[in-house]
Amino acid sequence: MTIKCVNKEKNEQDCPCVKTNCTNHGMCCECVAHHRKIKTYPACLRDIDKK
Repeated sequence: MTIKCVNKEKNEQDCPCVKTNCTNHGMCCECVAHHRKIKTYPACLRDIDKK
């Protein structure tokens, strides 16, 4: 289920993920939910994982 994100344009500018063709790019809540499901960190949280 994809939701409409009012912040998508700004999120896309700030997103550190290099996979710009991903359907979750700029959709932070969708991206985090996807990565939680596969037990990985999205690009924006990977530096936190290393601490």
